[in-house]
Amino acid sequence: MSDMHGLKASRAVKAKPLIVQPIWDRLDHAVIVTDCNLVAPGPTIRYVNRAFTRLTGYRADEVIGRSPRLLQCPRTDPVVVATIRRDLHESETTRATLVNRRKDGTEYLCSLVITPLVGSTGNTEHFICVAEDLREAHSKSVLQRVSGELEQAQALIEDLERRQSEADGLIARQQSELAALIEQYRATCAQLEEVQERLALREGALERSSREFYRSDSELNASKEELRVMDEELRVALEQMEEANAQLAQSNEQLRRLQAADADKLQLLASASHDLRQPVMSMGLFLDVLRNRLGESERPILGGLLAAHVSIRTLLDGMLDSARLEAGALNPMVEPVPMAIMLDVIHNEFMLQAEMRGLRFRVKPCTATVSSDAQLLERILRNLVANALKYTATGGILLGCRQCCDAEGGRHLRIEVWDTGPGIAENNLRAIFEEFRQLDNRDRDQTRGVGLGLAIVARLGKQLNHRIGVRSWPGRGSVFSVTVPLVPKHSTSRGRSHAGRAS
Repeated sequence: MSDMHGLKASRAVKAKPLIVQPIWDRLDHAVIVTDCNLVAPGPTIRYVNRAFTRLTGYRADEVIGRSPRLLQCPRTDPVVVATIRRDLHESETTRATLVNRRKDGTEYLCSLVITPLVGSTGNTEHFICVAEDLREAHSKSVLQRVSGELEQAQALIEDLERRQSEADGLIARQQSELAALIEQYRATCAQLEEVQERLALREGALERSSREFYRSDSELNASKEELRVMDEELRVALEQMEEANAQLAQSNEQLRRLQAADADKLQLLASASHDLRQPVMSMGLFLDVLRNRLGESERPILGGLLAAHVSIRTLLDGMLDSARLEAGALNPMVEPVPMAIMLDVIHNEFMLQAEMRGLRFRVKPCTATVSSDAQLLERILRNLVANALKYTATGGILLGCRQCCDAEGGRHLRIEVWDTGPGIAENNLRAIFEEFRQLDNRDRDQTRGVGLGLAIVARLGKQLNHRIGVRSWPGRGSVFSVTVPLVPKHSTSRGRSHAGRAS
C-alpha cells in the first residue's frame, strides 16, 4: 500500500519543477535532494549543493538524474540500506551511518539524516538528505575536547599538590593523637574485662536461683490451670448433655406426633382413594358408552363432558398424589416400561378432547423401552398433556420422544410435549412448578384447576430421579420434557402392560 502511495506521489512530483533554496549552497554539510519514487530502481537525485562536491568529488551535473546508489561501495551494509528504505516508506525521518565511496575510489564513513519533504497537498514530494564525513567531524571535536581537558588537568594538578601538603601535616598530627587514644582505650578495655568477669559470676548465680523459682511457680500454675480447665470442660459437658436430653425428648415428642399424623393421613388417603376414584372411573365408563351411542350433533356436548372428566380426574389425581407424597407413602416400582403402549393410551385419552377444542393432537410412535414406574410416568405425561391442552387456544400439541446421552455416556429417552400456547417468560419458568401457582389465573377460577399439575410433575420427577425440563418462547409456545433411562436392547425383561389400569 505504501509502495502505491509512493508511486502516485512520484508521478505528481515529476509534473512540478524543483525549487532549490540558495542557502543550501552555503551550508558546510552535503545536501542531496531526490524525488520520492521508492519503486525499483528507486529515487533519482534532483539537486546537490557545493558541500556535496567537496565531500564526494562528484559535480552536480555528474549525479543529477542518477540513483544515490552510485555512492555505495562493497562495504556498504545492506541491512542499514533496507532500514532506510523501510523508514522512507513509512514517511519517517531516518538516521544512519554508511561506508560510502568518493569519485576517486576512497572510502569514507558517512553520517546521513534523511527527511521527507511534504508538499501543500499533504503528500511526500521529495526526500532531503544531509550528509557529513563522520571522521572529519569527529577529529575536530576531539582536538577541541583534548585542549580543554588538558587545561583543566593542569589546574587540577596544581590544586592537588597544594592539598597534598596540607593533608600530610594533618595526618601526622592525627596519627600522634590516635596513638595516645589507643593507649587509653587498651587500659579501659582491661578494666572493663575485669568488671565483666565479676558481673558474669554474679549473673550466673542469680540466673540459677531465678530458674529454680520460676520452674516451681510454673509447675504450680500449670497444675491450677489444668484443674480449672478440667472443671470447665466437665461443667460444659454436663450442660450440653442436659440440653441434648431436652432436645431429644422434644424430638421424640415431635416424631411421635408426626407419626400419628402420618398414620391419620395414610388412613384418610386409603379411604379417599377408594371412595373418590370409584365414581370418577364409573363416569369414564359411561362416557365411553355415550361416545359410541351419540350422533355427530351431540359430539360437542360429549367433548365438554370428556374435558370435565379429565379435569376432575387430573385434579383428583393431583390431590391424592400430593397427599401420598406428603405422607411418604409413594414408593416407586421401577421396571422396564414399553413406551408404545403408554403413548397409545394417552393418545386415545386426549384425542377427542383436542378435536372438540379444534386442536391437533399428534403422537409420534416410539418402540423404545425405558426403566421407570409405569403408573407414575404415565401420571407425569398425562399432567403435561393436560396442561398443554389447557393453555393452547389454536394450533396443536405434539407428543414425541428422542434418544440422548448424559455426561457419563448413559443412554436416555427424552419424552417431550410441544404446544403452540402463549409461552412463558423466562423469569417465570421456575414459578410454574410451585403448588397452587397459575400465571394467568390470578382470580383463582377453580374451573381452570388449582395449579397442582406441574407441581406434581416436579415432585414425581424428583421421586423417580427423572429430570424435568422446560423451554418456552413467549408468543410461540412451550415444550415440557421428562428424561428417562433407556433399557438396553439386549435386556430380556419386558414391561408390564398398564392399558386400562386404574390410575
